[in-house]
Formats: sequence, C-alpha cells, structure tokens
Amino acid sequence: MNGQISRFWTDILPERIKQYVTRHAILMLIPVIMILTGCQNRMQMESSWTAKDTKADGDEARETDPLADLEKPKVTDPYKAFLNGELTVSLEEQQVYIDQLFWDNDIEYCYWDIDGDGSDELHIRDPHAYYIIKTDNETPRILFENWWQYEPVATDGLCGILRYDFQYSSGQMEFIRINADGSRQSDGLLRWFDENKSGSMDEEDYFTGCDSMSQYLQSMEEYAAIQAENRLQWRSRHLKHFATWQEAYIDFIQKIHVTLPFPEDHFEYSFIYVDDDHIPELYIFTGGMASGELILSFYNGKIRALNRDRVGMQYLEHGGRLYSGAGNTGFYPSNVYMLSQGEFTEIGTGWCSECVDDQRIVGYEYYWENVPVTEEQFEASINELIDLSKCIEPAELYSESEALEILRAISKGKK
Repeated sequence: MNGQISRFWTDILPERIKQYVTRHAILMLIPVIMILTGCQNRMQMESSWTAKDTKADGDEARETDPLADLEKPKVTDPYKAFLNGELTVSLEEQQVYIDQLFWDNDIEYCYWDIDGDGSDELHIRDPHAYYIIKTDNETPRILFENWWQYEPVATDGLCGILRYDFQYSSGQMEFIRINADGSRQSDGLLRWFDENKSGSMDEEDYFTGCDSMSQYLQSMEEYAAIQAENRLQWRSRHLKHFATWQEAYIDFIQKIHVTLPFPEDHFEYSFIYVDDDHIPELYIFTGGMASGELILSFYNGKIRALNRDRVGMQYLEHGGRLYSGAGNTGFYPSNVYMLSQGEFTEIGTGWCSECVDDQRIVGYEYYWENVPVTEEQFEASINELIDLSKCIEPAELYSESEALEILRAISKGKK
C-alpha cells in the first residue's frame, strides 16, 4: 500500500501540489469555513431549477419570489432537526442523515402540503435527486424519492409532481398526484419519439398516451403553464462545509454507497486533472453500466458531481473539457462537458443510431443538437468543442481503501 501512495505522489501528483502540501501542511489543520454559493448543473433538469438568485443568508426566502411576503408555512421541529443533521430517515434498510442523500453539499428545500392531509411536507432537492420527507409521530420518513426530471408544483388549483424530460429527439411528460394514504395517481404518461428521424416533431412521429401530435403539444402547453404558475418558495441550505479537497473527497467516498448501493469492491477511483488548477478531480467507476461513472470536482468548498450512466469518459487534461460517446442497444449519445470553477456544464449534445434492415445493421444516422447531419459533420461538431486526439482516460485505478489512504496521506503532508 505504501508503494501505491509513493507512486501516486511521484508519478501523478504534479510538482506544484507537492510543494503546496509541504508548505501548508500545518495550515490545512485549521478549518476554513467557506460560504457556498448556489449551483447550476444542467444534468437534464429543466425549468425553474436553473438560474435562481438567493439572499446572502441561504436559509431565507428568495428576494425575487413574488410571494415572499406571504405567511410562511409553519416549520415543525422534526423537519428542522432533519435539516440540521440531527435526525435520520430510513433508506434501503439504513438510517441515513440528510447529507448522505445528496451528492452536492448544498441543496434547496421548501415546505408544502403535497398530499392534501392538512400538514406540510418537506421537499428537498439538488441537481440530481428530489425527496419528499413526511413526519409520522415526530419521525421523518421518505414519502417520495426520484432522480432527475421530477419537479414539485403547486398552483391555486393543482398540486403534484411534474415529470418533464426531453432529450435525444424523444420526450415524456407525466403529472403525478400523491394522496394522503401515500398512494399515487398519474394523469398518464405521454411519450413522443422521432419516428421518421426528421430531427423535429411532426405528425408521422410515434406518440403514446395521446391520439395525435396536436394533443401532445396541447399537453406540453398545459404543463408549461403549470410550471410558470408554480408557487413553491425554495430556500438554499448548505449541508456541509469542507476546508480541503481531501476532506471533501473522503466524505464523498464514504457516503456514495448510500445512493449507489453496490458492493464496495466494485468501485474504483482515480485522481485526474480536468481543469487547470492544482486540485485533482475524483473519478469514480461504479462497476455498473446503469450507474456508470462519476467525476467529482471541488472548488471554494463546493462539491459538484457529473454522472453519466455509461462508461468510457475521456478528458482533456488541464483543458477543462470532457467527452463521452458510449451507448448500447444501437443508440450512442455523444456529450461534451466543460468544467469551470467547479461547475460542470454540457456544451454539446449529439447521437448516432443504427439503421437496421431485416435484423442487419446497414448503416448509421447522425444528429447534432437535434439536427440530422452527416458523419463528417457530426465528428467536426465534436472536434470544434474538444480535441479527441488529445483526450485521455484515467491512467491508474485504486480500490476504495487505497484511495482513502492516499487522500489521508496527502492531507497529512506525507509522501
């Protein structure tokens, strides 16, 4: 194991960070509490989740909220205690604290009676996950949980959860009501698929849950109106403060099995340099295609995670760009990401799909930003954003125990 640490120190960690750790080993023992800012991370999440401003005090209502002067819902002690990390909830037969439910270390939360029982529930989300927490006999429990594309909405006459997902020339919409007994009632899942490969919606496409394109578009307009009328008042909250990137990565490695409950020996880790600072990003291979890979960044005390549910992520070392083009079952998304000041942003999206005739692959169709293109145009679009010839994959993977030992050794300033 000492050989693993020594090899990481001499071969992977650049000279400037070795000097930084040596000079500042003592200072690293002094906690430096950083005020976290709000985040933007697309990850396929739409509408009101993006571009929100907050007050200086993250737990206050938003300045720009037109209903901020209305009476705020009464906050019950169990909710406060859960938000403060004093109470746990049951998840996958484990008792977990709030910070273990989320990949980012800051969240948004609000209160609303979504099941119509006369008492408010606690709604919590980050760019990846959304939970509804309800209390039973002063004990919090999870009423609803899901990942991506789920947004709670409350208007004067409607309250529920909106599922709204459009990508890769397909889309799906659904409005879900939650009843007081915990049961769920859906208005019906509507789906669209670009059947004729035109790159846009038309009458020849494939629709389910509705009779025609016009009915589908009408539902889109109705759901957009629901989003626009949403009355929920979100507040920002910081779950944990990290003084160093080593501390943040150790915390993440130790909690990742809560949200991705796979055996520990399936996870592999690496330290890579995507952007141009001296702090490495943490690469995690989960061992499964469904959960894929994660890239973790640390910037000014903030943790951000990029997850793609496939494998084969490449990156431009110190260039701030990442690329993934892996897929399966005849469909291969291509995504280009940028990492800047700790934030991941998808800056290019395309895909190719197999053309099958009599169960034989006879060619491929290519799209870039929802527009049909030739293979040459497809490759040129990618290379305008990232030079794939200079991209690399993580060179050396460590087990969980090895990664933790490396991080602890660096934190103590040891080779």
